[in-house]
Amino acid sequence: MARVLYEKDGRIGRVTLNRPDVLNAIDDDLPVELAAAVEEANADRQVHVIVLSGAGRAFCAGYDLAYYAEAAGGD
Repeated sequence: MARVLYEKDGRIGRVTLNRPDVLNAIDDDLPVELAAAVEEANADRQVHVIVLSGAGRAFCAGYDLAYYAEAAGGD
């Protein structure tokens, strides 16, 4: 499942953080996908504004501490 969704709605680029099960917390892949979505919107000359939102009941809970705590070699 994609961690970031991008769709174009006329002159609006809609970027949605898509990890609602963990309140859209940030893991290693989310920033990469977010940057790619913003780059795609910026490259489209018809997009005049980018709206960033989060799926589910939260925008973003910050870093996914459980993900990083369970990572191998983490301190």
